[in-house]
Amino acid sequence: MVLRATLTLLAVALLAPVLYERAQILYLFWRNAPVRFTRIDNLGSHDIKFADRIRSCEDALLVESQGLAILGCDPGRERWNTVMGVFLPGPVPSAELYAYDYKKTNAPESESLRRLEFVDFEYEADFHTLGMAYDEASSTLFATSHRQDKPTIEMFKLDLTAYTATHLRSIQHDLLHGPNAIAVINSHEFYVTNNNHFLVKNHPTLNHLETYLGVPGGTVVHIDVSPALKSPAGPVQANVVARVPFANGIDILNETTVVVASSSRAAVYFFSIGPKSDSLSSTPTPVLTYSSQLRVPFLADNLSVTKDGTLMIAGHPHMPTLGKFAQTRNVCNGPEDELTRAAPEMREYCAKSSAPSWVSEWTEAGGLKHLYADVRYPSSCTAVRDSERNVGIITGLYAKGILVY
Repeated sequence: MVLRATLTLLAVALLAPVLYERAQILYLFWRNAPVRFTRIDNLGSHDIKFADRIRSCEDALLVESQGLAILGCDPGRERWNTVMGVFLPGPVPSAELYAYDYKKTNAPESESLRRLEFVDFEYEADFHTLGMAYDEASSTLFATSHRQDKPTIEMFKLDLTAYTATHLRSIQHDLLHGPNAIAVINSHEFYVTNNNHFLVKNHPTLNHLETYLGVPGGTVVHIDVSPALKSPAGPVQANVVARVPFANGIDILNETTVVVASSSRAAVYFFSIGPKSDSLSSTPTPVLTYSSQLRVPFLADNLSVTKDGTLMIAGHPHMPTLGKFAQTRNVCNGPEDELTRAAPEMREYCAKSSAPSWVSEWTEAGGLKHLYADVRYPSSCTAVRDSERNVGIITGLYAKGILVY
């Protein structure tokens, strides 16, 4: 009897922190449900641009020296989404890259948005972007692509005068089984997150358990491609440097800190950076040591850091609503005849549906400030801002156009 009671108390003690943490996430879903969702708008003047030209732009990055934003937009996500488990038969549109000249505030939309032309890109027809990062010194763009055969990191040389993206190489590695977001260190080194250990395509039940229980199955991987740059046969060096529950967005906050979004924990993790002295690789592998976390009232997706050191956080307040929104985009944004054939309930849903967005910013001095929580622009996943020009951009996972403020 005493042994049984002791084991019961021990089990309760071990499970209590996990149950409490999961209960907080369930409370977020309850509080952020559409009937209770409190809207916030501290952006000032803002507008949705290019809604008739681009959609499903998951990531954006700024080339502030030129006043340009690079957008990765994938309408094919409506039929092929390896993170949320959408795998529909039939042709899947490919992703495209765009350059938005945000410094020309009064220019016509037809002039300020330019599609980048791919050069020598063998997998152009099966390009499905998630995260991106840019090394301006070498004009190298790194873009995650969830191809239908195997996920890759695609490297491009950008010419932002000619608006071309010349393909350099595809990076594959066993440790890049579910690559999501990228934080670039230099022209040959970067961090990549894998959101889960179990991928929804291969293990749907285990993937859902891992995600909803907050198991730290996601990884942060340090990649060094310098051997492959020297020789086509050279190996890509990859090492896991951190583990995070549903590791999503990532960025380098400053010289000593990397930040990683944990979507299943509604948090941002802070890691201190330290060198690894005994590494045998051509470039020592950094050691990321967990230091703290920032809890946010939504599921954090992508992260970005402004020049003045502000951490921008975008994400999803109500996952059940986003899930239904994602599963129905193929009909709502599909051919008109397909929508016409849909049930009346589906047509009504397509006409009225949205998925709430939430964008916040954080500084060590000012703490967490909420900028935008609304449904007018749905499914926010990335927020970037040029702090000198005071221009910000929000992109939506399944939104039409981008929100500029």
